[in-house]
Amino acid sequence: MQARMLGCAAAAFLATAAAVHAPIRPVRGPAVSRAAAPAMVFDQLKKMVDDSAKGVKEAAAAAVVEKKVAEKLAKAQEKYNIPEKYTNLMTSFFTSYMTEIYINDRDMDKYESILTVLMKKVLETAKEPHVFEPFHEAIREPFDYYKMGCDFAEGMVDLESSVIEGAEQIEKMRKQIAAGDNVVLFANHQSEADPQIYSVLLDPKVPGFAESTIFVAGDRVTTDLLAMPFSMGRNLLCIFSKKHVDNPPELKSAKQKHNRMVMKTMQKMFATGGKCIWVAPSGGRDRPNPENGKYQVAPFDSKSVEMFRLMAAKADKVTHFYPLSMFTYRICPPPQAVGGEIGETRTVKYYPAALHFGDEVDLSAFAEGCVADNFPEGCDASASRDTLREALSAHIHGIVFDNYQALASRIEKD
Repeated sequence: MQARMLGCAAAAFLATAAAVHAPIRPVRGPAVSRAAAPAMVFDQLKKMVDDSAKGVKEAAAAAVVEKKVAEKLAKAQEKYNIPEKYTNLMTSFFTSYMTEIYINDRDMDKYESILTVLMKKVLETAKEPHVFEPFHEAIREPFDYYKMGCDFAEGMVDLESSVIEGAEQIEKMRKQIAAGDNVVLFANHQSEADPQIYSVLLDPKVPGFAESTIFVAGDRVTTDLLAMPFSMGRNLLCIFSKKHVDNPPELKSAKQKHNRMVMKTMQKMFATGGKCIWVAPSGGRDRPNPENGKYQVAPFDSKSVEMFRLMAAKADKVTHFYPLSMFTYRICPPPQAVGGEIGETRTVKYYPAALHFGDEVDLSAFAEGCVADNFPEGCDASASRDTLREALSAHIHGIVFDNYQALASRIEKD
């Protein structure tokens, strides 16, 4: 079947190539049209040739890589008891990764070595899953999971074409954190690999900033066997999302207790100061607009934004809030369906990524409703808390949305 597909693709390639080299007859009309039309047709045909050649190359690479990955997993299956579902997921994911490495002329030996290490770590955690505490500190030794995750993600990031906007805001944040203040990044979320892509873009420019960032993470990235090794390399506040707390019912109480511990730990962080916390108030990843297929920033949960504002108000340390827009879905897109079972199918693509750090949000521009008498200090007792909460959330979401649209229009190739 694969041979027949390759044969058809090759025939199409040769036929298109012949068309390119065939003489192009000039069309009668003004001189400008005679010059422009053949060039336009030639460009279109040349693109068809290039696309056909890339398709042949990609199909051939996928066939070879899939066989090699399958052989490695078959040997691993003899040593580790991998659930069949994950064997299939690993085959498709790793095949997709190495195929992209090959067709984009990346260093095959380097990334195959990185992939081999990752595969080993996935198999080890499949045999003995890591248990994540409410606050998980990145594991850097004896094995450096942070470096492994970044090395793996770097293979899929077109750094030359990637973009970072608002770099001056990062410098402000670093000074604020060094002074003992806290920083909260309200971000959109597009890919499982967001923390790693964030690091790949920032580590060469602002060493240490991404490494020290604490990510608020849902239970998917701490329970999925493929995601687990990547999560082990990050600083995480591990929380069970509202969607998953009730399921299964017998674990609801334990999950709620865990979440209370996360809130308590987070409050201590705000009180200690010097922390940078990344959170996606949407509670999940962005999805494409069903009308035009373009990805859009998911709505923010105003209660999530409000929770961080209240925690900051309770702490003695100053907290600064910044909007962050992330364009990452092309590299590792989420599944189309929302809320599927743990263990989703994954594909990857070599593509640019982009970040936009917006200006600090001025909370004083938003009057505060009182939770209790004069709390937070200076609150407006006559203001509706719900109205003010929605206004603040909508304001931050609007900035993230607008900055994301600007990034997408700049980065999208097709």
